[in-house]
Amino acid sequence: MASDGKYLEALVAFVEETLLPEGFTVDTNARVFNDEGTQIAEFDVEVRGKVGSSEIAWLIECRDRPTSGPAPGSWIEQLIGRRARFGFNKVTAVSTTGFAVGAVECALAHGIEIREVRALEPGQFKDWLRVQHIHHVERRTNLINALFLIDESEPEENRQALKAFLAKASANDAFLKSSKSGETTNAANAFTGAVNSIEGLFDTLTPNTRAKKIRLHATYGADDYFVVECANGPVRLGAIVFDGEFSVVATTIPLLTTAEYRQVKTGDVISQVASFAPQAINGMKFSTEMHKMADTGETHIVLRRLPDDA
Repeated sequence: MASDGKYLEALVAFVEETLLPEGFTVDTNARVFNDEGTQIAEFDVEVRGKVGSSEIAWLIECRDRPTSGPAPGSWIEQLIGRRARFGFNKVTAVSTTGFAVGAVECALAHGIEIREVRALEPGQFKDWLRVQHIHHVERRTNLINALFLIDESEPEENRQALKAFLAKASANDAFLKSSKSGETTNAANAFTGAVNSIEGLFDTLTPNTRAKKIRLHATYGADDYFVVECANGPVRLGAIVFDGEFSVVATTIPLLTTAEYRQVKTGDVISQVASFAPQAINGMKFSTEMHKMADTGETHIVLRRLPDDA
């Protein structure tokens, strides 16, 4: 498992939120401020809800420091203090490197629950994890040029207004407003929509080969068309002629980590997780995860957005 504290917090928060009954909230990285506005604490995972007529507050703190060895007793002592100061009913400590003997003794003596997330070999997941990689197929489009054709009903002054507007507009500007939804988009996205509207078009391509050029004359109907807000007001487009290219890119995403979330005291498994290598989708990074819950036997598939520098 990657040594990223945020990943550990996200993993724990997802599992607990999945297992908790309705009515409970799970927050991560909640900050606490004093009356002067100074931050005095930050909670990794905070769970709140109601059991009967009682409000329950549960703090889960996570520690992912591979080079620092087992979590020490001093960390547990800090959590005991947090429980008293902030009024938590329950505090759980989760570590990826286990716990020192003193930490275990301190936790047991003071009612701090201890859990760990430890890496496992994929072979230990063979009863449910049958894949070592996943296939990702991405359809790509690239707009080269767009010719905007004004609707025949528009007067000459609107044609001139549109021409003046387009002379100053950037290719990435979202100036195409849908008459149906009211949302705006840019020409590249309009081209992608036009390409995707042609059924079976991508089926003609072989993945990972040179992009295929295409010219599309997209004509818009009476109920769904684009307008451009110009100096004279909205100007309706009758059609757009797109010149561009489209391709299919297929990649194999390998299994990256397999880990287990479990109770330290009893050894009971809470969940197992398999994470696949990051993949780029529309310029953003995502990780595919598979979580198997021990209590229910259910497997949940999650597509998690990652920071750009992950």
